[in-house]
Amino acid sequence: MPLSKAHKEKTRRKILDAAGVLFRKHGYDGIGIEQIMAQAGLTRGGFYAHFDSKADLFAHVLDTEPAFTRMLAERQGATKEDAQNGALDVLATYLDPDNIAYVTSTCPMVSLARDVDKGGAPARAALTNVTAQLTALLKNGMSGSNLDQLDRRAMAILALCVGGVTVAQTAADPVLAQKMLRACEDEARRLMLS
Repeated sequence: MPLSKAHKEKTRRKILDAAGVLFRKHGYDGIGIEQIMAQAGLTRGGFYAHFDSKADLFAHVLDTEPAFTRMLAERQGATKEDAQNGALDVLATYLDPDNIAYVTSTCPMVSLARDVDKGGAPARAALTNVTAQLTALLKNGMSGSNLDQLDRRAMAILALCVGGVTVAQTAADPVLAQKMLRACEDEARRLMLS
């Protein structure tokens, strides 16, 4: 008897969740399909009903509704002002020193970008897609009509956020990490409001 679509989607989600945890913890080369399936409570044989390869799975993990994207999308609101206020709230949350552990464990741009080349073209395409989604959502809250300038500001904000968290998470000095995140937030806010 064939499995229901809902069951298949639930199983796929379990694999994606398990892979996300393991890729973030051990890196792309540090785990294999057997460990991923064991983490998901499944057998290796079921893997290929959902994904073509480990690289295909990695690309899907990268592209599966990152928290940053989801938070921005949920706070778009009905007006440009709503979108701007929502984006400012998300940026403050993303760059809050108290949230660094959560951000580093959920944002693929911080936790998985170092392994994108190992996942090949599909992984690069997935991360490019996430970048495009994030910049589009950020632009929704910006004033101005020059699309090139809006793109540049949105990309700068994204780079400040991801780069700030990446540097702060590795800093041995927590005061320096906090200053880094606050400086990135201030500059991101300035760019949003320009």
